[in-house]
Formats: sequence, C-alpha cells, structure tokens
Amino acid sequence: MRRIGWAVSAVLLGASAGWSETGIAKIQGTSGESTIAGTVTFTDTKDGLKISAKLTGVPAGDHGFHIHVFGNCEDAGKAAGDHYNPASAPHGDAVKSGVKKAHGGDLGNITATADGTAALDVVLPKVTLSSGRFTVGGRAMVLHEKTDDFSQPAGNAGARVACGVIAITAK
Repeated sequence: MRRIGWAVSAVLLGASAGWSETGIAKIQGTSGESTIAGTVTFTDTKDGLKISAKLTGVPAGDHGFHIHVFGNCEDAGKAAGDHYNPASAPHGDAVKSGVKKAHGGDLGNITATADGTAALDVVLPKVTLSSGRFTVGGRAMVLHEKTDDFSQPAGNAGARVACGVIAITAK
C-alpha cells in the first residue's frame, strides 16, 4: 500500500513539475505531383501549445495554416473536416484572440519565400496536445492554397494543398 501512495505522489509531483507532451505532424502535399513537405512540432508549455513549422516546396506568398477537426488527410485534405473550433467561436486569429474568440485551430497565415520555404513559431493559448478542454492531438494540420483573409465563416483560403496528422510523440 505504501508503494502505491509513493507512485501516486510521484505522478502528481511530475505533473506539477511541468512535464510536457510533444507531438509532430509530417506535412505532405495533397496531390501526387506536389513538392510540399515539412514538419510541424507541438510542445505543451505553461503559456499554451508551442507550434513550430518548417515547410519546403510551398508556392511563394501567404497561405492559411490551420488545425482541422479530424486526423485524416484523404480526399485532398477534405477528410480533415472543418477548422478545429471547440468553443463554437467565429473564424479569426486564435494566437492573438484566444480560443474563445476565434476557432481554436486558426493560426492565421504562414509565409513562403521565393525559394519555397516557410516557417512559423507561435504559441496557441489554452490549447494542449491531449489534456484539458482544448486538445489537438490526433487532429490534422492543413496548409491552404491562398491567404486566410479572416472573413467568415472560414477565411476564404481555398483548397487544402498539404496536410499532416498531429501525433503525440512523448508524454
């Protein structure tokens, strides 16, 4: 009995010590001839979910970059469903406004340079990989063909040109 109490204490102490989960989404183009590829990493922090993306082969310019509901990239990314929106909020910029004032998956845009590379580093407040109210583990990260103009209902960003499922890699 004493050993069980120690194990529970260790788990609680570890949780309060700031152990964090990490995840990854391997991004691939949604069409056979696409050269888009990359990695998005996810790390739980005290401030929210840190999201870091590095992509290549992306057409130059701004592209909507969102977390979608389902972890399924089939049918040219359409199987990923709508933007992740756990609080039933309007479309917007969740990084700036939070998940109660914007879709929880609305990261805005990622900008690709002339050489096709794109990078993004943001923290999404109140979102985690798998614990709590707003979780994204197992969902999909989607790159859109056009700029997210923040209009309703979903930003008018066009087709889904790349997609990857968010997998939890460590707890």
